[in-house]
Amino acid sequence: MRRARRLGALAVSVLAAATALGSPASADTVQSFHTSLDPASVRESMRYLVENYGVSEQEALRRLELQTDSRKLDELLRRDRGAEYGGMWLDQDKGQLVVAMTKPSAAEPYLKAMPARSAVRTQQVQHSLQQLTAAKDRVAAKVGAGPEAVYLPSVSESENRVVLWERGWVAQEKAAVRAAAAETNAAHQAAAAESGMVVSRVLKNPNALSTANVDLGFCHPLYCTNYGPMRGGLRLDMKRDNGTWGGCTSGFNLRSTGGGFPGKGWVLTAGHCMRTKTNNTPTQHNGNDVLQQHGIEKSSYPYDYAALPYVNDAASTQWLEGQTGRNRVLKYCRNGGMDSNGDTPCGAQATSVDEYITSARKLADIKAGYVVCASGTASSAVNYPDSVDSGAGAGYLVGTRCGRVLSTDVGINTDLCARPGDSGGPLFSQADHAALGILVGNQQSRSGPCQAGELNNYAPIETITTDLSERIASQGSTFAVITTPNG
Repeated sequence: MRRARRLGALAVSVLAAATALGSPASADTVQSFHTSLDPASVRESMRYLVENYGVSEQEALRRLELQTDSRKLDELLRRDRGAEYGGMWLDQDKGQLVVAMTKPSAAEPYLKAMPARSAVRTQQVQHSLQQLTAAKDRVAAKVGAGPEAVYLPSVSESENRVVLWERGWVAQEKAAVRAAAAETNAAHQAAAAESGMVVSRVLKNPNALSTANVDLGFCHPLYCTNYGPMRGGLRLDMKRDNGTWGGCTSGFNLRSTGGGFPGKGWVLTAGHCMRTKTNNTPTQHNGNDVLQQHGIEKSSYPYDYAALPYVNDAASTQWLEGQTGRNRVLKYCRNGGMDSNGDTPCGAQATSVDEYITSARKLADIKAGYVVCASGTASSAVNYPDSVDSGAGAGYLVGTRCGRVLSTDVGINTDLCARPGDSGGPLFSQADHAALGILVGNQQSRSGPCQAGELNNYAPIETITTDLSERIASQGSTFAVITTPNG
């Protein structure tokens, strides 16, 4: 009897150890993986949910914690239930996480570990995410997917299929018409070979949103000289060949490692901001020469980026290397004006606060329904007479806005409001302090204050850093977003 009890106790110990080490779960073996959030750290995201969905602040916080928990759930299901797991998304209308499964019961041990099982619903689908990803990779190989390709495939988790996106503007830019026709034929054949799992659609090209030394006593998106390091959400002014100036926004600080660019700092913005600029005039912030006019760049969505080096060692030291906490984006809002940015109210007066970026997310980890935020510097001389007019239209104010991910394809599509001058600005998640992408453009060509039905497109940070690293692979360097406390 004692021997039987000892064996039983040993079996329990082995099971507990296996669970702790992360082995695939069986019924009732998944430990809770809930993360609580400090409301102060996600204030702007909470206000977006309160204002747009009519929920309480407590409910808004619950939804953001559900968003954070979904990342761990996604990781576990990919690892343990890959054959049945079809992806997930957040349904903000109902405040629920939707988990797609070919066999819904396979997800139950994991869903029971969530704080509230009722906050998650399963949806049965035909294909697993593994199957869809494999199909996407096969199609990508057949169409030669990449920065110069006419066709780019992506997985649509909410549709449970692969979408083959046609970049018509790339086809038009191709010098050899026969080459474009050959890609079209290859794309049609690749889609047809996947037995209904792949559909073809036309990708809309986003409208590009590009365009004296002032000191307000704090770091303002337009005037941040001598207030710490370069960060996402600051104005970058570039001189056009016709002598006029245009404005874009800094995205994230990057660092290259190894090879020809060891330990070098770069500033990321949109590639289309470099068009019509061949005069070699340094890129400025607040009247100060900060960056070179050109760096490593590309301008064809979603490969629309420019990694700009500092204009000299002194600028690099002042704006990056001589600073600590080199992994920030600037949050800023201002009350008043025609666009008071009601989603992120400032309180009694204008403020600016740094959001520290601790990670960078892959495109596949960004789900529809996620609440996200962006910072930009689009402005009008009517509102900011001391700054370059970026073409935003009177009444549109610089700063931070929050919204949600509508969908992902080869980019990140959101309902955030943006105007000319916001291009290159950072898209980030307050829930997990992650870099997600940079703004390329929108679909409405609007001017002035925000309106209902905004839609804009972000180039994924994963797409950018991967392409940058591949372009300089011959020199042995790689690129990544700066995410460590001191960069």
